[in-house]
Amino acid sequence: MRSFGLFVVAVLTAVLFAYPATANAASVVATINGGGTAIMDPNRSDFGLAGTTSFGIHATLYSDGTARGHVNCVDQAGSTFPGNIFGEVTSWEGNLDGSITLNVVGKFVGFPGGHPQDVSFSVTILHFGGAGVGQWTLSLGADTACFETLLSGQIVMRRP
Repeated sequence: MRSFGLFVVAVLTAVLFAYPATANAASVVATINGGGTAIMDPNRSDFGLAGTTSFGIHATLYSDGTARGHVNCVDQAGSTFPGNIFGEVTSWEGNLDGSITLNVVGKFVGFPGGHPQDVSFSVTILHFGGAGVGQWTLSLGADTACFETLLSGQIVMRRP
């Protein structure tokens, strides 16, 4: 009977210590999903990049500025600098009623036959929507590599 009493005390202690961590956990503030094709505007790129991109974005945004998800962007053959840049979304910043920037850690693979290179980049969603409306940029540090306008598909944000 004594061991059962110690077991109950141990369980109650564990519950009490776990409760504050749960109470302070970050909550989901939005989810972003998107995919399709986009056209790069060379006049709005710091590198003059042009061509067609296939992309996919999924990100869950949390109240503490962290985020989880994935971004994949393939600049197709025939583009100024074809390749695949992709990675895991780690954090976000911005305004839920305006533009949202996703910070990403991942890889870049140039076409044809490039080797994966580590890269950190950001994707800023300027306008949510479908073809002709949805717009986003991909930046490397302070430089805007790609300024994209959707040709097909959509980018949407859902809030709980």
